[in-house]
Amino acid sequence: MKKLLFITLALLPLLSIAQGKGSKKILNTDSLDYNEEFYVMKKNPSVKHGEYYKQTKKNGIPFEKGFYKDGKRDGKWKIKIQGNSRVYSTGKYVAGKKVGQWTYYYDSKVDQIYDHTANKVITSNRSAGQLDYIGGLTLIRTFIDENIVYNESAKKSGIRGKIYLSFDVNNKGEIHNVVVTKGVNQLLDREALRVVRLIPSAWILPMKAGFATGGSFKWEIVFG
Repeated sequence: MKKLLFITLALLPLLSIAQGKGSKKILNTDSLDYNEEFYVMKKNPSVKHGEYYKQTKKNGIPFEKGFYKDGKRDGKWKIKIQGNSRVYSTGKYVAGKKVGQWTYYYDSKVDQIYDHTANKVITSNRSAGQLDYIGGLTLIRTFIDENIVYNESAKKSGIRGKIYLSFDVNNKGEIHNVVVTKGVNQLLDREALRVVRLIPSAWILPMKAGFATGGSFKWEIVFG
């Protein structure tokens, strides 16, 4: 009897989602290289509610998979690099917010485990005295990939390569002193500088004598 009760309770969240789930929708946008496939609420067809997938148009590879509840992310989510099979983060949402321990991967290896409820690093490839970022290298790379603009003139001319940068983060989590240490082309170097300066302030600052200190960071951006 206890086992039956436990199983019933475990299924209640899934049943509540299923009961309120309406029709499936596929959002196909011309400006983006992916489609979204999701369910909506029966009473409100504009609100996502149920299974959710985001997949590439080119080969149909799903790179985001999870659940929505009343229009907000809720439940377990798995997110991959777009157009790739590499997982870059797994964890759980509640009412649209990340909760508990999330695992972040970089180049197919665990880069960081961060507890979003306790707001602390569980494990990281950066040491305790180094500057770190919530989500590790994964979220820095993701932000840059989503916001970088490859100059059309440079692309058509076949200008490509890897740009090396360094920058400092002060004790308020603000980026400054962004420098290209090894560039490729003035147009691409300028774009690399622009996007690095936009990285959101989610830095995990080193502590010294109980006070947050700044630090330095190095990054590489590849064009082409």
